[in-house]
Amino acid sequence: MMSQQSVYYVDAKSKIVDFLSAEFDGFPVKLQNRFLNFFPLMTSYREEGIKYSPCIMFTNNIDAVVKGLPAPKKLELFSDENEHMFDSRLRSLAPFCRFDWCIYIEVANGRITYGIIRNINSIKEKSLEDVVFESQYLRDRAEKISAILCTANNSWTVTLKSLKGNALHTNFALDIMAHSDMDHEIAKFVDAAFSRLRTTNKKLAELKTMFHNIFKNVLRDIGGTICVVVDKEYEKDGFLSDGIWLKEPIELSKLFLQTNHYSEQKLTAIANLFLTMLNKDGMTIVDNMGSILAFNVFVELNQKAVGNIIGGARKRAAYTVINSRKKGIMGVYFQSYDGEMFFAPVKK
Repeated sequence: MMSQQSVYYVDAKSKIVDFLSAEFDGFPVKLQNRFLNFFPLMTSYREEGIKYSPCIMFTNNIDAVVKGLPAPKKLELFSDENEHMFDSRLRSLAPFCRFDWCIYIEVANGRITYGIIRNINSIKEKSLEDVVFESQYLRDRAEKISAILCTANNSWTVTLKSLKGNALHTNFALDIMAHSDMDHEIAKFVDAAFSRLRTTNKKLAELKTMFHNIFKNVLRDIGGTICVVVDKEYEKDGFLSDGIWLKEPIELSKLFLQTNHYSEQKLTAIANLFLTMLNKDGMTIVDNMGSILAFNVFVELNQKAVGNIIGGARKRAAYTVINSRKKGIMGVYFQSYDGEMFFAPVKK
């Protein structure tokens, strides 16, 4: 006799409900239900074939949130008496998230107001998702101002983070070990990519933030990539020679380390160039001074080095490098189309 079973994420639902109740006093139940129905789409939301990674902020005082940001821009677009238009509003606003805007939903004074908000900043400065939780102004008022930011980290994990400093990670993967901390893995890569650069703490922090922002855009706009960090004294041999090596490496640091003035246009142009390289097949190579050396680089897969690794050609290539024990290769940042990511040092 055939059997049929249904499996539900009941525990996840109850945890999300508990989080909303604890972090946002008076969050409307009917709006909550609308959000719960939309929630599973956060990791794979599409409009007309284009994938978006929605960023959604629920708050009871969007003007107070704006006051806590260094360079905010807010556009109010809809105001409703109830939650009936929730799905339609999100469909209208989701495409803006592709360009670093965040959807805000303000629940106050018996109305639900929708709009978009962004911190208009340099590529070398922290994004809205970072600065809103670092704002001393907002932290000092966290008992009165409710704010919950909901973002998709990868293809299976959605994070809810509140102004009170609490966070909830919801994992849709069956493998409990599948969750990876996006910011932590990118930070490990960025630290390796600038480990031999000597400059002021301020300028080093700006460079690291720029790299961090670029790789968050990789997750949003590209999906899969491999970036290898080598020592600045690295001399390529046959192992990483199959690719496009730049005659003159792109030294991102020199764009604004040699002077107190820098060109935002040049920074953005080079960052977009780097993003395009990362989107190419093969690997992008940088050194530990933060210079871009090569892209579209391939290695011959070593089945012994790969072992029992489960995944496609990109993941097997990453582990071929990680297990190569090659002198001068520091580590590998890997990101798959389904959102898996890690930074791993090359075995010695």
